[in-house]
Amino acid sequence: MIENVPKRVLVTGARGALGSTVVKKFLKAGYEVTGTVALQESSENDKSKILVDSALSWIQLDLTRAESVRSQLAGKSFDVVVHCAGGFRYGSVENLSDGDLDFLINTNLKSAFYLVRELLPQMKKQNFGRIVFISSRATQAPGSGVAAYAASKAGLNLMTQCLSEETKGHNITVNALLPTMIDTPANRRDMPQAKFSDWVTTDQLADIIISLTSELGNPIRGALIPVAGKL
Repeated sequence: MIENVPKRVLVTGARGALGSTVVKKFLKAGYEVTGTVALQESSENDKSKILVDSALSWIQLDLTRAESVRSQLAGKSFDVVVHCAGGFRYGSVENLSDGDLDFLINTNLKSAFYLVRELLPQMKKQNFGRIVFISSRATQAPGSGVAAYAASKAGLNLMTQCLSEETKGHNITVNALLPTMIDTPANRRDMPQAKFSDWVTTDQLADIIISLTSELGNPIRGALIPVAGKL
């Protein structure tokens, strides 16, 4: 592990396709990693599938509830926060339910706000932090059926840029990746006729995330980085 790089990493959505890849790559690089587990993933069957590593710990919380984030993260400090947790719902404006709209706003936007609001004071105190959000290319090239999803991620984009301005005096960088279709088992099942080789892989995204948290990423602040693959 290179000297003078951050050592304590928090990864949300750490058991998802992207989050688990990010966790493994940080561990391989020698970092201490904490992953978040959603409350609904608490069955014994799910627990048996959780990655085990001496440098890895887990926190169970509901990222969409301010009190859950506050109670589980109070007093904790991290050098790096990678917010992989998020959600997707497809539907035209007139057909999207209230529940789906709330889900998208809570999962994609409020969760990020609650997370950073809790951890940012300690980052400012230690005068160091690296924050990476996962947004979406749909915010720059929107299509039909994704109005609510794109809006929730667009809010995340603006939050990224505002946070970058608020933290630039504290050696903290805040950036967001904007992938297109991510090559995951779930997306392959949903779109079996797609050309998977055009998609962005979780390994590619994880490598970019790690580069943003390394010395290489120090001058990159408030960036909304499209990761389009071949789409």
